[in-house]
Amino acid sequence: MLNLENVSKSFKPPSSFGRELLSLISRKEIGGSVHAVRGLSLRVKPGQILGLVGESGSGKSTLGRIMCGLYRPNTGKVVFEGRDLDSLNKKERQRLSLKIQFMFQDPASSLNPRIRCGAALSEGLVIHGLGNRLERREKVCHLMEEVGLSPKLIDRYPHQFSGGQRQRLSLARALSLDPSLLIADEPASAIDVSIQAQIINLLLDLKAKRGLTMVLISHDLPLVCLMADQIAVMYGGLLMEVFPRSLLGQVDHHPYVKALWASADFASSQKITLEGEPPDPLNPPPGCPFHPRCLEAVDICASLCPPMLPLGSDHFCACHLRK
Repeated sequence: MLNLENVSKSFKPPSSFGRELLSLISRKEIGGSVHAVRGLSLRVKPGQILGLVGESGSGKSTLGRIMCGLYRPNTGKVVFEGRDLDSLNKKERQRLSLKIQFMFQDPASSLNPRIRCGAALSEGLVIHGLGNRLERREKVCHLMEEVGLSPKLIDRYPHQFSGGQRQRLSLARALSLDPSLLIADEPASAIDVSIQAQIINLLLDLKAKRGLTMVLISHDLPLVCLMADQIAVMYGGLLMEVFPRSLLGQVDHHPYVKALWASADFASSQKITLEGEPPDPLNPPPGCPFHPRCLEAVDICASLCPPMLPLGSDHFCACHLRK
């Protein structure tokens, strides 16, 4: 359904005043561009839940926005259902947005505090000219019921909802145009554990009911293991490993994936402590981005970035030591 080919995305540095301010805060010189995603290729199959995992700053959210066309890559191609997004004109891209929808990480900031939830959920329908006023209101009521909210709340403002309810509103808005691909950015973050379970079950139910294809962006590996069919692990703007969920813990993974799994597997007595910090996107290290923290690194890791190589069916790894 979705194919990313050698996609890169970098952001221009701030103004000179902004650089000086950032330098004072971080106590180091700020220059160059922010390299968020670097030459990444990935495929999403129809009907699949792809879990995109990585630490904060690894480029997950940027990649999600590239997938749905909110960001245009500096290099590479994004192909959805056989069509290159960059080749589409404005009207074609607008029609395509009916099929790809994005569920933002923070519903409190993505919902306009000045409009009622009914207007927020029907906004996409208005933009695309779908239905009259009565039909749109009926669909909004149905959407609210579908995500577990009472239609009686349709005229409330976002601040009158709890965090979990706002998350449901954000999901309802993403589903309002009946997309075939839903990209959910940290859908269970910043809410109580009991509410997280409800949101997860709701997403799985809606996937089965609507036949959705999903990309689940999260730093929570256990959550991704619970939901995803395929797992892609990012670090420093690059993919480290892509593998089916059934292989987790069953093969010799990338050292970074092994560290993530060891920290998440509470039954394991073997813990892996990673020293140092994630790579600076303004000045990424040469070679493999993980080599400064890797416990298995060899000389070649510091000079040559490993290619993503197939290790089995739907299993790919970017590591000089995994062949």
